Amino acid sequence: MLLTSRHEFGLGPAMIWALRNGATSLNIFTEHNSGDLARRASFFNFDIDVYKIASDLTITPALSLPGALPIKEISAADESFADFIRGSGAEVTREHGVLAGEVCGLEVCRVVHDDTDTAVAESRLEIGVGTHDRETFQLLHGRTATIESLRKVVEEVASKRIAGANPHPLNQLGRERLLRHLTCVSPHSVDAISLQSVAPPMPRANLKDQVPCCALGISRSGKSLVAIFSIGIDPDVISFGADARQAIDDQAELIFVSPQRDIVPAIAQLAELLFIPARFAGCNLLDAPTRGRD
Repeated sequence: MLLTSRHEFGLGPAMIWALRNGATSLNIFTEHNSGDLARRASFFNFDIDVYKIASDLTITPALSLPGALPIKEISAADESFADFIRGSGAEVTREHGVLAGEVCGLEVCRVVHDDTDTAVAESRLEIGVGTHDRETFQLLHGRTATIESLRKVVEEVASKRIAGANPHPLNQLGRERLLRHLTCVSPHSVDAISLQSVAPPMPRANLKDQVPCCALGISRSGKSLVAIFSIGIDPDVISFGADARQAIDDQAELIFVSPQRDIVPAIAQLAELLFIPARFAGCNLLDAPTRGRD
């Protein structure tokens, strides 16, 4: 199969196509992300070969790339904003060197760096949901974030991101992260004792695209547990999850958490092909009615 777009997410769809057509092996040709695809292919008990197409159209077998990115430390200057974020009521997150604040899984502020004439860029906190919202917030309120401004944003977002709430732009973004937040609060819903959010194997490109997210915890049996949260039918969620387990804790149990309607046979079949087993948890916490709502 030749991948022509969304190369990094191409393994799952290619495998589904192969299985649907009764294939017993699969050759994938791609111009981009061949090393990542080769690594992810190694998690499956299925004959998969990945080939890299060079700019001169020569084709060579892909070499599997290491899965874990080098740890990017958060600077002391960035870390100094953590107490400010907590004081607003937001949760502090650290992903791939970025310090941010989330409310029910939605980023509402982020530490960014201003280019200066010195060797060290200046750190400051921007308020807003995504790049454009942060820029708009600065135009209206200035470049210096205040605790009062951030608290107002936190309260507004929290009022919209509750289970069973009517659709609103603030609860339609990052729904997989909202599901993770609700599940971490109620880990028993997926047979876990505890869960806490952890960074995905690769950084997110933006806030608007749906990308699975991860949590690490302890199952009721006492084993380490890596949970993958997704919303919608994602053909590549299984390879993403296997890759995440390898990066976070390669000895952990792997569980895929999504609304029951999103656990379809084609996705379940891919999970059955993993060398190290995984299980599914149909979780409808997003649809739960909120007490006191009219």
